[in-house]
Amino acid sequence: MAIFSVHLLGDATPQGVADRAVFVREGFAFWAFLLGPLWFLWHREWLGLVGWLVIAALIAVSERWLGSVTGGGFELILALATGIVANDIRRLTLALRGFRESGVVEAQSHEAAERRFFDSWLAQPRPASPSAPPVVHPARSVPPGVLGLFPESGARP
Repeated sequence: MAIFSVHLLGDATPQGVADRAVFVREGFAFWAFLLGPLWFLWHREWLGLVGWLVIAALIAVSERWLGSVTGGGFELILALATGIVANDIRRLTLALRGFRESGVVEAQSHEAAERRFFDSWLAQPRPASPSAPPVVHPARSVPPGVLGLFPESGARP
């Protein structure tokens, strides 16, 4: 079973929400591990791509001083780190675009996760718009000389 986080735009309504919902799988992103920059391009994660390219350029420059064996080790570490944090970067980018996390779903596949989420999301009653403003009670008057539960200091009963 896989776990998916569900992201909807802030003003999501039942009409048309299925087209704009984004399901992000939790855990290691295998394709981001294998094809880091292409994964970022596919998911339109421009900040992640820029960060990946900067780190890859630093690794390429460091290979001249440290040697190709050490540089290859750093490239492997970059690939592993990309696979580990790729979905977190995707969630961060969605939040920056105005999406909010609306739920978490456990399912066998992406399609099953969509089905489970929308079955439960559409079954929930939507709050009605408030018809009357909330009632505000005026502050109660306090007799002079009383501070909390204790009388003023120096005053004798």
